Amino acid sequence: MNKENEFKDANDYDNTGQSALQKGDFEKALEFFTKSRQIFSKLGDKENEAFQLANIAHCYLNAAMPDKALEAYKISFDLLKSVENRFGQAMVLNNLGHLYVSLKEFDNALSSFQRALEIYDALGENREKGLQLQNIGSVHRDRAENKNALFAYFDALAIFEKIGCKLDSANQFANIGYIYAVDRKINKALQWFKKALVLYKELNEKERADSVKQN
Repeated sequence: MNKENEFKDANDYDNTGQSALQKGDFEKALEFFTKSRQIFSKLGDKENEAFQLANIAHCYLNAAMPDKALEAYKISFDLLKSVENRFGQAMVLNNLGHLYVSLKEFDNALSSFQRALEIYDALGENREKGLQLQNIGSVHRDRAENKNALFAYFDALAIFEKIGCKLDSANQFANIGYIYAVDRKINKALQWFKKALVLYKELNEKERADSVKQN
């Protein structure tokens, strides 16, 4: 079989895996992502192999196998680094950060989000940079480091307001309100929750608006 046909087979396996993933059939998705990865590895296509490893990691997460997901993400990152795909590296670091949060490995989570932030900053990816600051703020929140959480949320808010991302801005309003509420600064908390509520209503984000009302 020539390389062109093998490449087509790898993409077909990926498509089958994606379809299975959408249906929640993670076992089948894992099977086809693994087949796709094997072909890309044989072809020496490190970038596409890395993307399949990220898909494989996602399947492992849904199968409650975080250790295998972690291993797959790390190999994916190394492959993307070897081909100098910085955007891909940042995406994997973001995923690693969320995985570490789920494992309550907060130091590793912060490190991953910070590294992703630095890459997105260098690439001029402002929204992604803001999302990493939000992630960093949430890790500090989970560690009860409320002052640091506020700094990160306000930095994220400044970016989102500058580039006109209303939903992301509303999320920061709510995050900031939550920190003030935890710190028992009730008037400030209400002020920020109200700002979030106004934007959520404007954007027809009913579930988010209802969540803020509960606060």
